[in-house]
Amino acid sequence: VLGPWTCDPILARALPEVAARLAVARLNRDPTLNQGYWWDAVVLAEACRTPQAVAGLLNAERYAAGLVGPRNPTLVTPMPEAGGVLHAVLSFFRWAHVAVVAAPQDLWREAGQGLARELRARGLPVTVVAVAGAQEEEAREALRRVQRADGVRVVVMCMHSVLLGGEEQRVLLEKAEDMGMADGTYVFIPYDTLTFPLPYHHVPYPVLANNTKLRLAYDAVLTVTVDSPDVTFHEALSQAKEAYEIPAHIDPTQV
Repeated sequence: VLGPWTCDPILARALPEVAARLAVARLNRDPTLNQGYWWDAVVLAEACRTPQAVAGLLNAERYAAGLVGPRNPTLVTPMPEAGGVLHAVLSFFRWAHVAVVAAPQDLWREAGQGLARELRARGLPVTVVAVAGAQEEEAREALRRVQRADGVRVVVMCMHSVLLGGEEQRVLLEKAEDMGMADGTYVFIPYDTLTFPLPYHHVPYPVLANNTKLRLAYDAVLTVTVDSPDVTFHEALSQAKEAYEIPAHIDPTQV
């Protein structure tokens, strides 16, 4: 289980060690899934810089049968590809012209560049690929590039969701509200929520309740996320806690 756990505080909250142990324990108990094998998982901390991370990946491939992680299903594909889902949504609404705005970390820069290449390969013109950090001027400049581009309808945000504490997305959306871009002219789509089930049924998000400008800007956000039809992620985690499958001190709402 590979990810930048030590250099990304939001991804660290996924508790990869706990998640891996829970998943493997359930896999080994289910003969319809384990096919007679005994499975094990090792959590590897990916380096924060790409060259070192690639070296670590090559070393891991020597003893791992499969690698999974929050951004890199390298040897297995457990979910629909995020780019393919996004393409289907854009095609359905006939939103052809796309801009991609990424956070400045290597993880997000490369996710944004890869997404742009994939959408272009599928026939969608991605006319802007920009980077915006947590500084207002960076967000303003990225959004100005979007405004100057011809016909852009959708801005895909390759950064942590503001609902999880993503500062870059908060600044970007607030600046979009200031610049009059959240009035329906543009649609803002978070990229990260395509890769996990973000709880959405009757779930309060304090960051929206406590920030009027962000709440107004969020009217322009279209969130596409993995569905969890039986129980929400937090409910499933609570059930695992009650069954003593995960440590008692874990607060599901903080994961």
